[in-house]
Amino acid sequence: MIRYSTRTVKGQDRDENRDCVGAAFDGVRGIFVVVDGTSKPGSGQLAQALVEQIFTGYQTRIENGVSDSGHDQVESLLRDILQEAHSSLFSGGVTGSASYLVAVVSGELITVAYEGDCSAGVTSHSDPIAWFTAPHCLANWRRDRSHRQLATDKGRHQISRSFKARKKPDPEFITRVAIAGETLVVATDGFWADLSDAAQTLLLGPYSPDPTHVDDDVTWIVVHL
Repeated sequence: MIRYSTRTVKGQDRDENRDCVGAAFDGVRGIFVVVDGTSKPGSGQLAQALVEQIFTGYQTRIENGVSDSGHDQVESLLRDILQEAHSSLFSGGVTGSASYLVAVVSGELITVAYEGDCSAGVTSHSDPIAWFTAPHCLANWRRDRSHRQLATDKGRHQISRSFKARKKPDPEFITRVAIAGETLVVATDGFWADLSDAAQTLLLGPYSPDPTHVDDDVTWIVVHL
């Protein structure tokens, strides 16, 4: 059984919250999505529309008998959904760009697809989150820096991969075993970069207050496996 919660907080530097979050568990699989719209016009609407497209596309394929019992099947399914969403949204007049991350928990497997600087990690008990996705940004071009190192580098704001009109989706995939008792965390960069390890750990609890005095939008999903 999977238990989860989602939260999003608008940053003080924003007129609108350009993050969007979605989560669902149907008794068989859990789908967890965060999308972080950039400062480009229309990115907030793009983030919302992309989340909706991902969930609609996944549900439709499952209802039509597509299997997601293995990593390869989930990867193929997500590639199709993202390609379909890209064609539908940008041909329909949607503008902007966004980072996104989709995590699917099916059986004892976790499959993550992402482009940009949204991240996924795991923790147990009160340990700091061990992030296992490498952000796509110029500050991490060697892909050898930790999230804490990237947090203080201004180059992390220069995203090297994203969901945008002029480039077809090309998600990076990470797969791992879902370990019972672990907590999966899916978050935008406002969470992993702008908050301390202690603040992040505190926000994993169900009754913690929203973070205050945050400049960027902060969005996160907590999934108890």
